[in-house]
Amino acid sequence: MNAIIVPGVTDLNKGDQALVWESWRLAKDTGLYDEVYILDAGDNDEERELLCRQSEEHGFKLLENILKHPRRGQHKSGEHIKESKMELLKQIKNAAMDFKDTRYLLKICNDLEKVRKNFDDKTYRTVQQFHKAKTIFVKGGGFIHAYGEKTAPYLMWYFLFYVRLAKALGKKVVFLPNSYGPFIGLTVEKQVRSVFGQLDLVYARENVSAQSLGQLMGKKIPVEMDLGFFLEKGSQEEAVKILEKYNLSKEDKIVGVTIRPWRFPGLSNPEALYKKYINSVADLTRHLLAKGYKVALCNQSLGPNSHEDDRNAIRDLLAQVQDPNVVWINENLSCDILKAVYSNFYFFIGTRFHSIIFSLTSLVPSIAIGYGGNKAKGIMGDFRLDDYVVQIQDVESDLLINMFDKAISEYDNIKNQLNQSMGLVSASRNRLIHDVKSLF
Repeated sequence: MNAIIVPGVTDLNKGDQALVWESWRLAKDTGLYDEVYILDAGDNDEERELLCRQSEEHGFKLLENILKHPRRGQHKSGEHIKESKMELLKQIKNAAMDFKDTRYLLKICNDLEKVRKNFDDKTYRTVQQFHKAKTIFVKGGGFIHAYGEKTAPYLMWYFLFYVRLAKALGKKVVFLPNSYGPFIGLTVEKQVRSVFGQLDLVYARENVSAQSLGQLMGKKIPVEMDLGFFLEKGSQEEAVKILEKYNLSKEDKIVGVTIRPWRFPGLSNPEALYKKYINSVADLTRHLLAKGYKVALCNQSLGPNSHEDDRNAIRDLLAQVQDPNVVWINENLSCDILKAVYSNFYFFIGTRFHSIIFSLTSLVPSIAIGYGGNKAKGIMGDFRLDDYVVQIQDVESDLLINMFDKAISEYDNIKNQLNQSMGLVSASRNRLIHDVKSLF
């Protein structure tokens, strides 16, 4: 009996990597499956190497992804805040063709001979594995949301395609803890309703999302922890070596920072908002330096496109603040080693959501800068840390500085609170395993 984890792995984004690896471990720990496959990613050989190498080195078995991104691996390095109209038109054309093909594939997917005749070998091989699989797991995360973009109808189709394929083949589908909403845009609510109405198990990873999806579906959505919480730390020895490489040690009182490019979807002034965000983090960094902390900038995500590559935002920040006590740990570390590095920090300020989860589960007090739906607000709320989260469009220098000073004054309380919450993590994982087993 086999299982498949969708959508594809993205080794460059350490949060996504953790979610895929932990989805695999969870499926394996049910004891139900002989083999658990992970869908690969990357629209050309170079991209696949970047997105899958660490997972392959860890021994995971990968299946070929059959739905390309409309971008087709063509990423413009200068477009991490706004995309050109020309690029958008190319993507719309690709999306229209993909929609037509995948809709036809769903019609004929039960007949492997027809699939072989009408599609390439790669598609045939992957559909064949879907035939053999017993369960399709949708990895944890937060990609079921739309802000009313013109591209929203296809976006939902793209994200839900593998679930449609699984259900067309009569497979069990488990939607692991995700964030959901908002659902703004043509056909978005309709698509979510029709697909989610067929799922065997579905979880939200925080209460805000459970309410958002629950309202749309007219039923209660259970809340379990984001799978990133279950990630076990990698080698502490390796983490210390990395810190030493950058002349850092645990005694330094390091404040870790993750920042990211962001396009502020649905808002009319993305460039101005991005500038305000970077300026505010720069002001906070100066405040930290004045207080005697060392600041470690970390790569939580390195792509695949410029908008997902934190190094672009880090360069923007370093253009404003240069100081020997601001260190850029410019590495491509696997998620477990990155978590081990974060565990040596005194405090954490994270825009990247999973950098916050890695730090909180390492009992490092943190401030979250939320973006893209409900995830940061929801999870910080579930940990009773509502005072330490701000949405990216609302970031101001004074707000961040006051938040940090308040957190330091409450430091021991926050640490105790985190410690107490860790029992919830293993209980949540055990419930998920129990629920999956009860499907069979």
